[in-house]
Amino acid sequence: MILPDMLDLPAKQARFVRIYRGAMQENRADLRDGIGLLGEKWQHQIIKRYLTEDPAEHECRLSGTRFVSDVRVGNDIYEVQTGSFAPMVRKLERYFSDPALTVSVVHPLPAVRYLSWMDPATGEIGKARRVAGKRDPLLLLPALYSLIPFLPQLSAGRLSFRLLLLEVQDFKLLDGRTRNRKGGATRLERVPTGLVDDLTFSAPPDLAALLPETLPDPMTVAEFSRATGLRGVDAYSAVRVLLALGIFADAGRKGRGMAVRRS
Repeated sequence: MILPDMLDLPAKQARFVRIYRGAMQENRADLRDGIGLLGEKWQHQIIKRYLTEDPAEHECRLSGTRFVSDVRVGNDIYEVQTGSFAPMVRKLERYFSDPALTVSVVHPLPAVRYLSWMDPATGEIGKARRVAGKRDPLLLLPALYSLIPFLPQLSAGRLSFRLLLLEVQDFKLLDGRTRNRKGGATRLERVPTGLVDDLTFSAPPDLAALLPETLPDPMTVAEFSRATGLRGVDAYSAVRVLLALGIFADAGRKGRGMAVRRS
C-alpha cells in the first residue's frame, strides 16, 4: 500500500485530486441531498483516504477503550483535527500510555477557498466565488497551546504534526440574520478539492523554522506579534508554545511586559 509520505509534492497533489473525484462520485447524484447530510464529514473522509486508501485502516478502535483512531497503520496513529486541538487531550493521554504507539495530528487549513450559497427555499446553488483563505503555517503554533503537556513527545519522536494546506469548496445556506441573509449563515459542507502543500513537523527545529529569520532580542509578546502577524491571544499562545518547546527562553521583563528570546 502506497502512503503519501513516500511521494513528492506533485504526486501527493495528483493523489489528492484522484481521491476527491472518486469520493464525489459516491452517492452524489443529488448535490442538494448530499450537502448537509454529512455535515463536515466529506472533508474528514477525503483526508483519511488521502492518508491511506485501505478502509481497514480507517476508524480503528483502540483495544479495551472507547477511543477510535481516524487512521491507524501498524502502530502509527493519525488523528484528523479540523478545529481546536483541546478535545484531543484525553485521547492523547491514552495513546501515550502505550509506548509502542506514535501519533501524527493532521490539521487542514483552507489555503484556497471558494464559496457557494444555497437558497433554502429552492435548493438552487449559486456560482462559486473565491474568498479569503488561510495559508500561513505559523497558525499551527497557537493551535498547539492546549497540547503543551504533550510537546515533550515531539522531541521523543512519538508525536508529529502535519499541516495540509487545501483548496476547498464551501457551501453555505442563505439563512443568516442580516439583510442579505449571509451574516451568521449556516455552513452546510466543506469539500476539499485539491492539495496545495503537505507539511510535516516532527521535531522542535521544524517548528522553529516557521519563525521569521530576524526577531527582536529580547522581545515582548507585542513585538513578537508585530514580527509574525499573529494577533492577540494567538500571539500569546504561540509564545507559550515556543517556550514549552525550548525554542524561546524567558528573558525577564522588557518595559511592563514579559520578554523572551531565542534559546
